[in-house]
Amino acid sequence: MNMTVLEHIKRIPKVELHRHLDGSVRVETLRDAAIKHGFKLPTTDLKKLKKLTQVSPDCSSLTEFLKAFEFFYDFLKFPDVVERISFENCGDAKNENIEYVELRFAPPLQATQKFSEEEVVKCAISGIKSGMKQFGIKAGLILCIYRSLSEEQNWVTAKLAEKYFGRGVVGIDLAGDESRFEVGLYKKFFDYAKDAKIPITCHAGEAAGYKSIKDAISLGANRIGHGTRLYENEDLMKEVRDLQIPLEICLTSNKQTQVVHSIKEHPFKKYYDFGIKVTLNTDDPSVSGIDINHEFVLAEKIFGLKISDLEKIILNSVDAAFMQKEEKKVLYKKIKNEIEYNKQSKRLGEKNDF
Repeated sequence: MNMTVLEHIKRIPKVELHRHLDGSVRVETLRDAAIKHGFKLPTTDLKKLKKLTQVSPDCSSLTEFLKAFEFFYDFLKFPDVVERISFENCGDAKNENIEYVELRFAPPLQATQKFSEEEVVKCAISGIKSGMKQFGIKAGLILCIYRSLSEEQNWVTAKLAEKYFGRGVVGIDLAGDESRFEVGLYKKFFDYAKDAKIPITCHAGEAAGYKSIKDAISLGANRIGHGTRLYENEDLMKEVRDLQIPLEICLTSNKQTQVVHSIKEHPFKKYYDFGIKVTLNTDDPSVSGIDINHEFVLAEKIFGLKISDLEKIILNSVDAAFMQKEEKKVLYKKIKNEIEYNKQSKRLGEKNDF
C-alpha cells in the first residue's frame, strides 16, 4: 500500500531551525500558568481558550497575529513556566518526529524584577535538558538580540549567549521589527558573537526589503530567518546561493502576517529552483495552529514538490543546524538511512499492491 505524503514525511526524522519558544506553548500550559500565578481568564475551557491564543486558519494581518501574544505573554514570565514550555517543546518535537530543534527567545522579554534574564536562560536550559533526556531528542537554544529593546538589555543577552554557549545555547539571533530598526544598528552585537565564535542567524527580508538580508550577510550572519524578499535583487540571490547561506522559510507564518498575500505567491519555490539552500520551519506553531509536518505537506501541495524534494529540504536543515560537526554527521546518516528505508518500503508496497 502506498503512503500518503503526510505519512511519508511523518516517518522521516526532521530538524527545525526556526521555532520561537514563546510561540510554541500548549493551551493547557497557558491555562495552568494563568491560574497558578493569579491571572483572571475569560474562560478555562480549552477549546474557547485556544481561540484567544491561536489565530484563525484564515488569519491575514499582523495585528491579528500579534493579538494572540498580547493575550498570554504575561503568563510566561515565571521560572516554572519557562522550564515547562522548554520541556514540552521537546515532547512536541518528538511527536512531530523532529530529531533536533532550535528554540529561540529574547530573555529580557520574559524577565521581571523577580526573574532575571540569566534565570530565564537557566530555566530554559533546564527544561530542554530534561526534555532531551525524557524524549530522546536533541535541542538547542538561540538567544535573540531584540531590535526594540535598549542597548543595555541586548548586551545582557549577548553576554548570556557567550556564557552559556555550548551549555544549552547554540546560537544568537537578531529579531524584532526590522522595518524600524536596520540590521546595521546592531553591528557591535554581530562582532561580539563572531569574536566569541557563536553562530549567527538573523531575521531579515521579512518586514524589510532585500537590503536587510545583504546587511545581515555582510555583518556575518550564517543563516537568514525568513529571507522572503530576497527575490527583489537577483545579484543577492546569486550571492546567497553561491555562499550556500541557508534560508529559514516559514510559509504559513508569512501568509498570516501578510509578508505574502497567499502561499502561492511565496518565493520559496523560486529559491529552491534557483539552488538556494532552503529549509522549512513553523516559526510560532501554537499560535499558527500548525506543526512541521503541515509545512512540508503544504509545500508539496502548493508548489508541486516531489517526495525527493522534501527529503532534500530536510537534509538542508541538518546541514544548516548549529550543531557540533560529529553530531551533525551522525544525524545526517540517520536521516539518510530512514529516507532509503522508506524508498525500499514504497517499492515493496508497489510490488504487493494488487
